[in-house]
Amino acid sequence: MGTILLAVAIGGPFPLLCTPYTEKDEIDCAALAKEARFVADRGANGVIWPAAKEAINLLTAAEERQGLEAIAAALEGRDVWFCPCCPGTNTADTVRRVKVAEEIAAAHPKVKMTMLVRMADDGKGDDDYRRHYETVAEKTGHPVILQTYNGIGPLPSASLLVDLAMRHPETYGWYKVEGTGAGIVELMEKLIAAQPTVKMVFTGWGGRDWLYHYRRVGTRGVITQRPQFTGLLSRIWDALEKGSPEADALFAKHLSLRNLNDVLSDKDMRGWNLYVLKKLGVFTNTLSRTVGKDGRRKLEDVDLRAVDIAEIDARLKFAGIE
Repeated sequence: MGTILLAVAIGGPFPLLCTPYTEKDEIDCAALAKEARFVADRGANGVIWPAAKEAINLLTAAEERQGLEAIAAALEGRDVWFCPCCPGTNTADTVRRVKVAEEIAAAHPKVKMTMLVRMADDGKGDDDYRRHYETVAEKTGHPVILQTYNGIGPLPSASLLVDLAMRHPETYGWYKVEGTGAGIVELMEKLIAAQPTVKMVFTGWGGRDWLYHYRRVGTRGVITQRPQFTGLLSRIWDALEKGSPEADALFAKHLSLRNLNDVLSDKDMRGWNLYVLKKLGVFTNTLSRTVGKDGRRKLEDVDLRAVDIAEIDARLKFAGIE
């Protein structure tokens, strides 16, 4: 019960880690552990890996376990939550990942463990989601952050999410409301109105609407990509918690960096993001694992033009990240 009481305070910045690879097309566990320490050192409240968009479909089950083990070892004994990401094409796929996370938690008892779970890809609505989450609750003894969006199915209802938190108070009650369109704010408001049954609501979508959600809606954390900017995210969080007007100026810097995804052709967590991680000394290269049209896996390097690098460097300078 002590872990659950501690988990009530889960919130703040939870960055997702990028996945590094060696020139032999292997997952670089040493660099991954270094990235986890980098994020923790810069004030993250939680560390999430692997990211569904960025790596999961390109990693073997053995590589996932290796990466999770490396991060757990790097974070053991530190005051930061380790949050394995456990999506799945179906419930069995999700449960497989949850089981691995439980085994790693048992092997690293000094790690503060939570998990990020979303509806299975084959879920069609609340009835499917309920069956999925009830099964997950049977398989874990740790708090679970539920993500409300998977890019495939409809949003779950607030009544379902509140009921899950009531039925499984030691497992559910933390929610990442992902997205930016119709229904997102309304869902957040309904969940926040259900406090204390609902313990925490996170902003998603790269933190684009973080200030609005925090100040006007009542979210208390952000789950986002771009771990290289953790220090800035932590400063925004501290300013928000203190009610400091500095939050606006800091958030402007965050938006300037986030806008690079719109300016440059490499999106999500690869491309220019890897350039920044290498520039900061976290990664040793900017390699990405990809799958070609022929179905074969290959490594590709970042191809940034000089003008792109100049713009990235200018925005890093503006944000105070050099």
